[in-house]
Amino acid sequence: MIVKSHNNEVKLIFNYNEDLVDKLRTIPRARFNPDLMQSYWTLPASSLLYAKQAQIISEGSLFPKAKEHIDKKYFGELHLEIKKDRLKASGPIRALTVFTKSILDLCSYEEKENETFVIKSLAKTIYFKNQTVVISFPAGLGARVTDFCNYINPKYLQVYEQDKIATGSLNIDIHNFQPRPYQQAVVNMISNRAIPNRATLVMATGAGKTKLSAMIIANLGVPTIFYVYSDTLLKQTAEVYEELLQQEIGRVGGRYFSIKPITIASLQTVYSCYGKQDKRWDKLKKYLKDVQLMFVDEGHMLGADTVYSVAQLTDTYYSYSLTATPFREDGKEIFIEAATGPVFNLIKEEELVAGGYILPVEIEIYSVMHEPLKKKMRYHALYEKEIIDHWDRHRAVINAVKRYAGKQVLILVKEIRHGKKIQENLLCPFIHGKTPAAERNQTLEKFKNKEINFLIASSILKQGIDIPEAEVLVLAHGGTSSVELLQKIGRVRRPAENKTKGIVVDFYDHIKPVNKNDVFKKQAKKRLALYKQKNFLVNWE
Repeated sequence: MIVKSHNNEVKLIFNYNEDLVDKLRTIPRARFNPDLMQSYWTLPASSLLYAKQAQIISEGSLFPKAKEHIDKKYFGELHLEIKKDRLKASGPIRALTVFTKSILDLCSYEEKENETFVIKSLAKTIYFKNQTVVISFPAGLGARVTDFCNYINPKYLQVYEQDKIATGSLNIDIHNFQPRPYQQAVVNMISNRAIPNRATLVMATGAGKTKLSAMIIANLGVPTIFYVYSDTLLKQTAEVYEELLQQEIGRVGGRYFSIKPITIASLQTVYSCYGKQDKRWDKLKKYLKDVQLMFVDEGHMLGADTVYSVAQLTDTYYSYSLTATPFREDGKEIFIEAATGPVFNLIKEEELVAGGYILPVEIEIYSVMHEPLKKKMRYHALYEKEIIDHWDRHRAVINAVKRYAGKQVLILVKEIRHGKKIQENLLCPFIHGKTPAAERNQTLEKFKNKEINFLIASSILKQGIDIPEAEVLVLAHGGTSSVELLQKIGRVRRPAENKTKGIVVDFYDHIKPVNKNDVFKKQAKKRLALYKQKNFLVNWE
């Protein structure tokens, strides 16, 4: 990613790539900047030509966040034609070469191979001959490609109609629901095309994305598929839809295979059916040809191969992903846009807090001291020793939970063994990926009904599940993922009776005396930096 910085500089943000770093070191006045959230390099504008000559950047990689540094002189003789998922460019060979590199970089991403990240592109050159080039790209990147081509001022540009507009065929009404002003505004923006037919819709966790999607369905009146990543979310979403839309909702996933005009489907089930090419896939394939509206819940997961593949199988006129965190830390966030279109931030988090739609957050930090290591250990073994089996840390987790006896406390872990160890002390339920769905749902209902106060869970509850009753979140696991952390914090931000804030308990692991290789301290400092960035109130206990 390249963004505009201060003092006429640009900032290059990327995961470690040895070849790229070696090239940057040859560029005059290139500077490395360590940062807790993500380190980056800066280049002054005067060095951009050197970076282009070294094939580090192109005009396309400067778009859109540093577009004022694009040199348009290369493109003045080009003739461009753009369709839904491809473009044709004609002109001088030199201009075509620069243009092709720019489009490939415009659609680029990072992918980890072995121990390093390499740069790849979702755009493909499918023809280059006789002063003509044809480039394909995912339909979701059509707006990005078109905006770039408009900006560079070619000699000729023709943009063809992308799709035949879908027309409503279903008569659907919303029942027993008073929409929030911003939800109604989004529906209106989709109706009047202020939000296009492909978009990534961004709202903070707790803003009501599922109910918004139901409003959009009722307004557009077209056959719809809504993708979720778990059976628990499938059940939860179908129940919300049936209450609001007052009709039977199809369910595909787990033990269900019922297709209706509006269907909630498990991504894993659809992907499995496609792979097997069985009778169920024959039914799904026929249904997907008629579907005109697709939603992908937790859209940031589109960077995963399975999720992205299913979205590509579903070629609908309207395509929307729903997420609170439209970014990824693996360098593949462009897959979100490629699947469902450009990002639209629908409402600011501060506005949601001010309106009482989500709650403010307070962070409590408990310091846990660790002894210096006597020998070097691999990360997993180190995690076992210093996070799961460390007595002082375990006691700090248990004490923090017991401090909130009487409140609804959710304790999150990464490892099943860790959860079981905490369970031995708290004598409360523990749900994880191997817990049968029926037992999991029953336990969640008991927690929501306050029949139990403490609940331990693995990553299955890190996002999507609606538990407004949860008042306190105990992060027993550590880690650094900003996306996952924000999703988890969202579990305690939903309003409920007698609840005025979400409380998050975290642990600051550190070695004493200070050790520069203290990996858990580095992780804790990164989480603290995120709390500061989000303006959460932080208290040290």
